[in-house]
Amino acid sequence: MDVSSALDRFFDLFQGDSQTLQFIGKWGARVYEDREWLKMYTHLVLAALFPIYIGSHASLRRPPSAAKAKKSGTEDEDDELEVEPLVEGMTPSDAIMFPVIAGLVLAALYFIIKWLEDPAILNKILNYYFSTLGVVGVGRLLADFLNVGASFIFPSVWSTSKNTYHVDPLLSQQVQGLVKPAKVQIHRKILDDKKNPFPGLFSSIKLPTSINKQLWSLRALLKNHWILRGYFHGLFSFKTNVRLNDVTGFLFGIVAVYLYNMYSKTWYLANLLAFGFCYGTIQLMSPTTFWTGSLVLMGLFVYDVVMVFYTPMMISVATKIDAPIKLVFPGPGRGGFLGLGDVVLPGIMMAIALRFDLYLHYLRKQSRSPNSKEVTKAKYEEPTGLWGERFWTSGSKETTVADATRFPKVYFKASLVGYTLAMIVTITVMRIYNHGQPALLYLVPGVLGALWGTAFVRGEWKLMWEYTEDGTLDPEGNDEKKDVKKEGLFGGLLKGEEVREESEKEKERKEREKEEHAHHVFLFSLSEPKQAKTKLVEKGE
Repeated sequence: MDVSSALDRFFDLFQGDSQTLQFIGKWGARVYEDREWLKMYTHLVLAALFPIYIGSHASLRRPPSAAKAKKSGTEDEDDELEVEPLVEGMTPSDAIMFPVIAGLVLAALYFIIKWLEDPAILNKILNYYFSTLGVVGVGRLLADFLNVGASFIFPSVWSTSKNTYHVDPLLSQQVQGLVKPAKVQIHRKILDDKKNPFPGLFSSIKLPTSINKQLWSLRALLKNHWILRGYFHGLFSFKTNVRLNDVTGFLFGIVAVYLYNMYSKTWYLANLLAFGFCYGTIQLMSPTTFWTGSLVLMGLFVYDVVMVFYTPMMISVATKIDAPIKLVFPGPGRGGFLGLGDVVLPGIMMAIALRFDLYLHYLRKQSRSPNSKEVTKAKYEEPTGLWGERFWTSGSKETTVADATRFPKVYFKASLVGYTLAMIVTITVMRIYNHGQPALLYLVPGVLGALWGTAFVRGEWKLMWEYTEDGTLDPEGNDEKKDVKKEGLFGGLLKGEEVREESEKEKERKEREKEEHAHHVFLFSLSEPKQAKTKLVEKGE
C-alpha cells in the first residue's frame, strides 16, 4: 500500500456518517457541555498536587547515606547554629490507632451536629482552633515562598552559556570562581562590569553607586539570618535562625487568618489556610518506613470505605462543617471539595518517596576503599530553597550549589503519576454514579501500587523495605539524635509517658544553656551572628 492510498483511507474515517466522526462529535459536544465541571476538576487535581509537591521538597533533609557537611570554621558558634527539624515518626501500631481515632472523632462531630441542629457554634469553635494552627502553617508557607522569590531575584550563583558567576555577599561583588566561607577567597576574576547583585542581563545595568549599595543591603536583609533568643526562667528557652521573610510570612499568616474569621470565608482564603496546614503536616510527619506507611494507608482505606458507603457520617460532616479542613472549589452546583486527609495522608508517603530518592542518590555516590571495608560517603549538600539558583544555572557546565537539587526522582515521580491517575478515576466514578466517593479508595492503591510496583520493576524492593528514618541507618548522626522509644504518634499520648530520652549531647546543651542564662530572668533578643572577615586574593597573587 502506497502513502497516497493510506492517506485516502485515513481521511475516509472523517467523511460522511463515519463512526469515528460521530464518536468525536458526540464526545466533543459532551466535553463542551461539561467544560465548567472540567475546569473545577482540573482545579481540584492541581490544588491537591500543589501542597504535596512543595511540602515533599521542603521535607528533604540529610539522608543516612550522605556525610555531614563540614562546618566553615567561623568565629561564632551561632554562625553554625543547626536547627533540627521536628519530625514525628509512625509505628505499625498507628495503622490501628489512626482509623480508630479518626472514626471516634468523626462520630463525635456527627452526633454533635445532630444534637445542635444548627452547626454554627461548632463551626465557630473549629474555625478558631484550626485558624490558630493555620497561623503557623500559613506563615511558614508564605515565608518559604518569599525566600524562593528572593532566590530568583538575588541568586547566589547564575550562569550564561559560557561563564558561571558567583555572588560574594561579604565583598558585595560578583565574581568568577567558587565562593567559600573562609577568610581568604581565591577568585579567577574580579568583575568590574557587574556592580549590582542581579543575575542575567540585569547584572550589566549601570546604576549609581548609591543605588548599588542599597541593592546589596536589600539582598543582605532578605538573605542573611539572625539569631532569635528567648528565655523565661522556669518556663521556656529557645535559640533559632530567622530571616526577615520568616517574620513577614508570619505577619501575613496572622492577617490571612484574621480576614478569614472576621470578614469573609472566601474559598481562596480557606484554601490558603488548608495549604498551610498540609504544607506543615507533610514536613512534620514521617511514616518512618515504607511498610509502616503502607499499613497506615491501608487501615485508613478501610475506614474511608466504611464511613462513606456504610454510614452517613462522612458526607454529612463534610458538607455541614464550614472550617478550613478541606479544599473548596467553586463550580457548577454546590462546587466541589476535597478533605485534607486525602492530601496529607498520601502526601506523607510521597514525601518519604522523595527522601528515598535522595537516599539512593547519595548511596550511589559512596565509595569503598580497596584495602578496607570502610565506606566513604559523599558530603551532603542542602537541596532546599534553591529554586532560583536552579533556574539561573540550568545551562551551567560548572558544578554549583544548585546541583544538589538535581537528583533522580524516580519514586517521587511514580507516586505523582499514581496519585494523579487515582484522582482522575475518583472523579470519573463520582460523575458516573453521581455520588460522593471515598478518595482513599482509589488514592491508596494508586500511590502504593506506583511505589511498590516501581521498586519491583527496578529490583529495589528490598532497599525500599529496609529503608527507615528512625536513625538506625545513620551511625554518624546517632550521637546527636534523641533515642525514640517505639511508641508511635499515639503511644506517648495514651500512656502519658515521656517518649523521648535525652542523649549525651542534649544534656551538654542544657548545661551550656544553664550557664548562659545563670543570671537571666527574662531575655528576648534578635542579633546578627558574627561573620568571618573575607580577604580577596586574585589568582596568581
